[in-house]
This record gives sequence, structure tokens and C-alpha cells, in this order.
Amino acid sequence: MALIKLSDYYSDHKTDLFGGHNINNFSVYANDAGDNDQDKVGTVKELLVDERDGRFRYFIVDTGFWVFGKKVLLPVGMAKLNYDKERLYVSGLTKEQVENLPEFSDDLKIDNNYEERVRSSYRPLIPRSSVLQPPAGEAYNYQHEPYFYDLDDPTFRSYEQRMRDRRSTTSRL
Repeated sequence: MALIKLSDYYSDHKTDLFGGHNINNFSVYANDAGDNDQDKVGTVKELLVDERDGRFRYFIVDTGFWVFGKKVLLPVGMAKLNYDKERLYVSGLTKEQVENLPEFSDDLKIDNNYEERVRSSYRPLIPRSSVLQPPAGEAYNYQHEPYFYDLDDPTFRSYEQRMRDRRSTTSRL
């Protein structure tokens, strides 16, 4: 499961995707169940894409002053997007959880152990009744925990599909 930056996967993403918005500048906010802003967590710096199937997997978030400039990963399914305000909202996220997230850096090799540390930090935000356990002995795959990777946002998914379609068209030429 190789993950690469969106800019490396599809270089035209800034002009071709996200309805004229630059997702790399969206602000990230922790919010309560009523969608009231609590704290600005940071800013999206990039998206990580699954090189194998072109699915969006994680936002790379620079936490700025909230947690002293640390970069962390946020599974796309944890976010609620507001395109008009250019914001992502994450319900129930706390500063302590972000402090405990493993740090991301551009030269980091993202393997299953690293991703599991990330997922473990976010699991407390998932209702207990929804948490799934991957089958014992089976290699992890993203369908095991759809709440992390299946963002329920048709607009975001249409951007993902458009990118995949355009990239496959260009690679055939």
C-alpha cells in the first residue's frame, strides 16, 4: 500500500480538482457535535493518495502553533469539508490526541506499523459499536475500517474519481 502525495500522483490537481479551491490551504478545526468551531488545529498541506488505486487516504496537516508546528496525518473519512469556508472539521478531536499522533515528515517511510499508530490515535473518536476488527492473520486493507477512508462527501469523492479518470486517460496516451 504505497502512499504518495497528490502533487506527485496528479500534478494538475490545483487547476483540475476541488472546484477552484486549493485543498492544500484549507484550515482544519476541531469541533463539537453541533459543528461549532472549537480550535483551529492547523492547515492542510497535502493529500496522500494510494498509488495502487488512486483513492485519497490522508490529509497531511501542519498543526502550526496548536502543537508547535508538528505535521500529522488525518484519515480523509474523519473530516467534514466546508468548501465555502475552505475548512475541514473533525468532530471530537482534542489537542492531547494530536500531541500523541506520530509525527509525519516528507522523508518518512509510511508502512503499516506507522499507519496503525495513526489509526489507533483516532479510534477513540469512532463510536464503539462502529469499530471493526480486521480478521486475525489477514493483511490490513483500507476496507477493514471504512470510517477512516470512506468520506461521506459526494463532492470530494467526485474530485477523487475525476482525478483517477484523468490520470488513467493521460497514462494511456
